[in-house]
Amino acid sequence: MFSLADSNAFITGGTAGIGLATARRFSAAGAKVVIVGRRDAAALAEEFGGVFIQADIAIEKQLKQAFSSAEDQIGKLDVVMNNAGIENSGPLIDEADANEFQRIIDINLKAVYNGLRYGPRHMNDGGSIINTSSDAALVGFPGYSQYSATKAAVVSLTQTAALELVPRKIRVNAICPGPVWSEMLPPDHPEVEIAKRLSPMGRVGEAEEIAALCHFLAARDCSFITGQSICVDGGGTVGHAMHTIERILSN
Repeated sequence: MFSLADSNAFITGGTAGIGLATARRFSAAGAKVVIVGRRDAAALAEEFGGVFIQADIAIEKQLKQAFSSAEDQIGKLDVVMNNAGIENSGPLIDEADANEFQRIIDINLKAVYNGLRYGPRHMNDGGSIINTSSDAALVGFPGYSQYSATKAAVVSLTQTAALELVPRKIRVNAICPGPVWSEMLPPDHPEVEIAKRLSPMGRVGEAEEIAALCHFLAARDCSFITGQSICVDGGGTVGHAMHTIERILSN
């Protein structure tokens, strides 16, 4: 069950965090995996028998070439994970910088859009596309306007792409992680304490826990799920657990 044997996978932002954890899990399940990133990660790819392609996915030409190079090296793709992204929480809307917003759009949104444009051209029918969104796409939080807007747009793109790719039986789904330990979430990040105090599970997630969901969505067993955005956030978008409410009321 959930074997990825004879599958070829392509993961942007695969050099760290969720992307790297997913690449390792895919490889362990039998897939050939290409990871794409700006920094040299050839040694990391070698550790799990994968292939590294260096590219800045915010630059359309480089992402397009990365897909072509991946097919040349491992063959037609079965799984594409549009995962690369950055976080810029902090300033409120009236304090935010418009140029910074454009940078966030180029990486978090436009790169996913281009991944959906070019990825299917290099895929076998019946494959799976996984877009990394965020729980911030579904709930509002002060200081996350630019990040949340791009991630909400990824949810919308996922739904449209799922409908457009149904004739080829290519499934398109999004994952919506909550706070997860990574370079984007160091121990001193405000989200860490917020997750501990307000999340029903009371903790930050591990990259491997997100990779498990990606494995599920990538596998051929998951053939009847498309167009969905699935939260993996310790219950953060569900509401407040009784123990959280009691703690808040007692202070």
